[in-house]
Amino acid sequence: MDIRFCGNNTSGNPAEGICDEYRLSAIERFDELLDAWRKLGAEHPGHHILLSLDDPGQARYTSGHVRNNLYLDEVKPQDLVGLPAECFEKGEHIGYLTTKAEFPICLRNFMALVADVSFADACAFGLTLSDESLQEWIDYQAQPLSLLDQPLLALVVPVEHASQALAAFPNGYFEPDLGPAHNHAVAQRFFLQHGYALLGVGASYLGFVRAEPASPAVAQALAEDLCALYNTDEAQRPARLAAFAGAIIGCCHLWLRYTE
Repeated sequence: MDIRFCGNNTSGNPAEGICDEYRLSAIERFDELLDAWRKLGAEHPGHHILLSLDDPGQARYTSGHVRNNLYLDEVKPQDLVGLPAECFEKGEHIGYLTTKAEFPICLRNFMALVADVSFADACAFGLTLSDESLQEWIDYQAQPLSLLDQPLLALVVPVEHASQALAAFPNGYFEPDLGPAHNHAVAQRFFLQHGYALLGVGASYLGFVRAEPASPAVAQALAEDLCALYNTDEAQRPARLAAFAGAIIGCCHLWLRYTE
């Protein structure tokens, strides 16, 4: 595997300059990737490493629209004190966030957006999972590297909780998708209830990882949550529970489709 530090000014930075990034390539095994992710996390205490997953180009495109539409770059007068000179043109703030010094502004706006949104709200949104999408998910669970488009972009996000890292790379732009606040609520729920930390975000999937492989009890509990999130009807519920649990048990990772 090749790991290259790129700083925050590289073209294609998913956070548009407010966080440093690494680029990871030549990944041959998923456990190798997880080892690198954990190592980078240990090298950056007080930060969370957030990976790109599927179709990073599309994910960057929609993330930019999300930041704009949800006013995550909104700056208040008191935010301007102490910002570096590159944030200004002719004495005025340029109107969007491009430096690491401005990440706290984005995080504050993001946390205000997600504050009142719960996992129940995410379930009530109405997301569903077709049989075709279910099979795609099962295949990705079985072969986790097959979901990923290399090189992976690894953001170094200065947050306390993994779910907050979505502030740097928010996604869920199209109408049928879970939005950034829903995705944050899901990430919180999966960590607090099932021990899964946020690993990454792509154009259609979120990624999570836990310290130990999922036991049958963990897999069953998580399968219940997935049935709720995907609004599974009662007729399909037994088969879906079995499919979800069967693909989760014994794995440390979890992929989650947040789009129709």
